[in-house]
Formats: sequence, C-alpha cells, structure tokens
Amino acid sequence: MKNLLFCLLLLLGTTTASAQLIKEKEPVDPKYLAGGVPEVEGNVTFSHTFEVPASFSADSLYLTLQQWIKNYYNNDQTLKLQDILSDSINHRIELGVVEYMVFKSNALVLDRTQIIYMLKLSQKGNKLNVQMSQISYYYEEERTPEKYTAEEWITDKQALNRKGTKLLYGRGKFRTKTIDKFDEICKSLNFCLDPRMNPIL
Repeated sequence: MKNLLFCLLLLLGTTTASAQLIKEKEPVDPKYLAGGVPEVEGNVTFSHTFEVPASFSADSLYLTLQQWIKNYYNNDQTLKLQDILSDSINHRIELGVVEYMVFKSNALVLDRTQIIYMLKLSQKGNKLNVQMSQISYYYEEERTPEKYTAEEWITDKQALNRKGTKLLYGRGKFRTKTIDKFDEICKSLNFCLDPRMNPIL
C-alpha cells in the first residue's frame, strides 16, 4: 500500500513538473515584454495617434467620440464613468473610468480586478490622440483588498525578469491585460473612425 502511494505521489510530481516546464516554454508575445508598457516622466502612459479621415469635420468627430463613449462603456464590466472634461470648442474629452478587468472566469473561479484610469481624447488638425494614464488596480475586493498603481506593478522593472524576457508570476497578468485593454480601446476607436461605419457623417 505504501509503495502504491509512493508511486502515485511520484507520478503526480512528475506530471506537475512537466506541466510547469511546458508552461515556462510557452512563447510570450513580444508586445508584453520589454518596452510594452510606456512611461512618460516615470508615469505609465499609453498613447496612440490616429489619422482622421477627411470626411470628418471637427464637430462631427467630437459627436462621434461622444457616441463611441456611450457605446463602448455600455456593458456589465463598467462600474463608473466620470465625465471630467467635455470641451466641444477645443475638441477634448477626459474621462475617469472604473471597470472590471477579468483574468479568469469559469464555474469554479472568478479572478478579476478593478482597473481605474484616466482616458483622454484630443483632436488637433487631422490627428486624434488617445491616452490612457493614471492607472491603478483594486484587487481581491471580496477577500483581502489590495491596491496597486501601474508604476509599482506593471512596468518593465516591476513585472519582467532582469533580462526583460519573461513575465513575473502574478504581476504579469496585470501587465498583459492592461496592454490588451489599451489595444482594445484603439481597435474600437479605429473602427469608429471608419466613415463607412459612421451614421453621423
């Protein structure tokens, strides 16, 4: 009986070790590695500039962005949306956003965090700049709440190994999901800026 138990434990250990090796060997998309989280004067700041199609006037773009905000944040993950600045003259919008960012969700596990950030949209000429900054997280809210800022949790220094080739356990999921979040915003805006998809024009 003892020999059988020993063999089962040995098999379990071997299987677990093999699974860990496989997981470690899984390639990581380079966009999540060194340079994936930009910093401006020590502050994590994601930024992207779009070329605005000529069919948009400044006013129609402003109206389009207002409608995009209503549509994009109209979901169960959005907890709070604060209109900090709506400047139709200078065509600037600033929002305070609180929403859920889900790491894993199934019948047994719900692993998620609140992500809090500032989203800025500004137009100048035929350019539209979108910026996500002042990012922080409120994690394990229903158990032992923990608060982190992006600067102390997802930067290259904090979330990668020394060589910048691997994500650190725990912090890596915050880093990848935050990068994905900004990419998702940009893709949604890019779709919104397609004149063929815009009922306002």
